[in-house]
Amino acid sequence: MKRLSGMDAMFLSMEGTEWPQHTLGLMILDPSDAPGFDFEHLRDHLDRRLPYLPSFRRRIQEVPLGLDRPVWVDDPAFKLDYHIHRAALPAPGGEKELADVVGEILARQLNRNQPLWESWFVEGLEGGRVAFIAKTHHSIVDGVSGAGLSSVLCDVTPDAEGPIVELPDEGEQPRHSSLELFAKGTLSAATTPPKVVQYLGQTVRNAVTTIGHLRRDDPPPRPMSAPKTSFNGALSSHRSFAYTSLPMAHIKHVKNGLGVKVNDVILSVVAGALRTYLTKRDALPEAPVLATVPMSTRDAGDETPGNHVHTMIASMCTDVEDPVARLSAIHNGMNSAKALAEDLQAGQSIGLTDFAPPVLLNLMFKGFRAAKLEDKLPLASNLIVSNVPGPPIQLYMAGAKIEHIVPVGPLTVGMGINVTVFSYGGNVDVGIQADPDLVEDPWEILEGAKAELDRLLAASGWVEPAAKKPAATKAGTAVPRGGSSPGSAEKV
Repeated sequence: MKRLSGMDAMFLSMEGTEWPQHTLGLMILDPSDAPGFDFEHLRDHLDRRLPYLPSFRRRIQEVPLGLDRPVWVDDPAFKLDYHIHRAALPAPGGEKELADVVGEILARQLNRNQPLWESWFVEGLEGGRVAFIAKTHHSIVDGVSGAGLSSVLCDVTPDAEGPIVELPDEGEQPRHSSLELFAKGTLSAATTPPKVVQYLGQTVRNAVTTIGHLRRDDPPPRPMSAPKTSFNGALSSHRSFAYTSLPMAHIKHVKNGLGVKVNDVILSVVAGALRTYLTKRDALPEAPVLATVPMSTRDAGDETPGNHVHTMIASMCTDVEDPVARLSAIHNGMNSAKALAEDLQAGQSIGLTDFAPPVLLNLMFKGFRAAKLEDKLPLASNLIVSNVPGPPIQLYMAGAKIEHIVPVGPLTVGMGINVTVFSYGGNVDVGIQADPDLVEDPWEILEGAKAELDRLLAASGWVEPAAKKPAATKAGTAVPRGGSSPGSAEKV
């Protein structure tokens, strides 16, 4: 019996119309050098690779009365055609048209009567390109395991015959009788009281640990101290999406020139964009915006399904005007936030979802949403910013070249914006999911991020490499300009 972990089950419990808890990966494919590439070809590719992803053929089976966490069982009615769809963009097939389609896909919950994933083959992109969209429930994947899907679905050569991973041998996960699950759920409920005592003791220890860190010379943000902003509030059932790409070479130059880390640069770029966005609307809070930053707890090479993360609360230092000073403040603040998160994680032996029955968690989250407590209670943070490392090499899918891999994380608990970045090849691909009722224009935030990176580049002494002399062209033929716009990949 393969039971969901406490964290995986939590994403099911908290899910509702306003809080769909799925992640999404957007691949931009160039099939120009892949003869015969079409929808059927990609479908056959997925069909051949799915045996390497047994969790994608399983659905959840609930425990009667919600006494315990659900279990994963094989879906005897599984059909690939239920999970792969086809769509076409309206002209001109640009970024905005694709983003509108992604926003519509993000807004819809997955069907719990089937394995919790679906994919889309989207044609009609400008330049003959194709988009492949993979939408997966957060109970199956976190950022790292989602990225690990690339080792199964993608190849390092256009003519590869199979994935580089071994075929897993997990055995069957048959459906269980309701009586069996009820009995195990009852037994689990009987062990709850000692777990509650353990959890309360852990909570006290965590409070002592937090107070100790807050007394340091460089304290992390105080718990539940995030200021209210225009993108915080009760979430609607609507979603918008925007994406772009930043050159990794630029980010690394800032990192090396100013003595910080790649993640510091990414946070600072996002922070500068948010400061500009809020200042333009006369809505910049005096206190700094706070971000929830997921941190993987996986060992190197571990890409197993499920969630293996803990989070830290980091200051975005939006109260600092100068970009370089703000980057330095973020760097220092990240060190203190990470130290607290690691100490709390070291003392973490049990979570609320490890003993609280799902029926109570479901009622708690439903009540939270119904009462719109996001508008009334203090905020732990204002947004989620997640940085997932990806492969630095060129990848292919079903023979087609993958130009970009854009990640999309979920919205939750009064946070109307999620910024997720994924490093691939020479780019850092950035995806923003937002609630359009709370975030007026996510594209504006991306433009602000590009401008902030330009300011940091200038401060770090960036000199644009001299352009190579172009090959001779016919009279009147335009020579394409270089740049860092989505669709161009700068290799490092």
